[in-house]
Amino acid sequence: MIEHYTEDITASEPVRKLYADSVSNAVAVMRVAAKLRREQLVTPALMARRRDEYREEYIKLLGIDVCRDVFGSRIPDAKTERVGEDELCEIERVRFKLCDGVYFTGLILWPRRRAAKAPLAIMSHGGGGSPELCSDLIGNNNYGGVVRRILARGVVVFAPQLLLWNVKPAPPGSPIPQFNTHYDRGQTDNELKQLGASIAGFEIYEISRALDWLLADSRISPERCGMLGLSYGGFYTLYTMAYDTRIRSGWSAAFFNDRMKYCGADFVWADSAGRFLDAEVAGLCAPRRLWVDMGLEDEVFTPDGITPELLERARSFYDAAGVPNQLKLNLWQGGHRFSDSDEASSGAMDFFLEGFEAYV
Repeated sequence: MIEHYTEDITASEPVRKLYADSVSNAVAVMRVAAKLRREQLVTPALMARRRDEYREEYIKLLGIDVCRDVFGSRIPDAKTERVGEDELCEIERVRFKLCDGVYFTGLILWPRRRAAKAPLAIMSHGGGGSPELCSDLIGNNNYGGVVRRILARGVVVFAPQLLLWNVKPAPPGSPIPQFNTHYDRGQTDNELKQLGASIAGFEIYEISRALDWLLADSRISPERCGMLGLSYGGFYTLYTMAYDTRIRSGWSAAFFNDRMKYCGADFVWADSAGRFLDAEVAGLCAPRRLWVDMGLEDEVFTPDGITPELLERARSFYDAAGVPNQLKLNLWQGGHRFSDSDEASSGAMDFFLEGFEAYV
């Protein structure tokens, strides 16, 4: 009988550790190369001259072009259902039809006091949320009543439902409710990326298609549109505004950060580090108005990722566009939330809404 050599499982542990460390080191080396490539390929001066060309590259990066090719660009059919009202607004639930079996939903809140042609704000909820949560229809939340504050200014609000609602039991004390409809966002993102798209690209495309329908409504001023959101909603605000130039003003809260540090699967695409991270995406929003809230007590996207280099990079694109005052990078003494009042928002609400009027 031949006796084969065997060894203790720990004998080969050093080489496994060596390899694991080597892969991590390789990532670090490649990140340096990607940063250099990004800074050479996407300069503020080039962005100022070739913004639309960069936008087309960005569209392809997220796979938005694939979504357009499959589902088209015509104004979608939509059905609305009145669901409630109060002293401030009337509320409708809307369902947009992209094709048979493919729908996109949300809430439209119509302020009772508004102009004949009112401005429109798209309000994007964050992770674990829903249009009903961010609009104060259900539960406690960390949105600071911002939808109600916008409605009080005579602005129509559209709050889309994104594939982000919470299906797990919430931790004690969490404002996030538990919903019953289950889904797998990560798996869906993988499936879409296999098809040349992505979950972010698809939902940005859906928001833009909804905007086609909303801006065709005679009660809405098509030149006066903005978007705001918290956390994932801050992501969708920044990244949708970079795509759809009809969005004149943006307020992105509790998201902007070092995307190398926070590289969740649905925040990254092949070679996004060599082209477009948060600062470059902000550059695609120029010369339009953009307010970015970053909480110094944020426990989700922590402030150690908000470096002077990141902030200066974002500012450089607005400087090169000749509109340095159209970008506000607001570091505030708060957490992962919107401020609770206009007075506590450091002027964000006025800055955001005044951006609507600059294009009328």
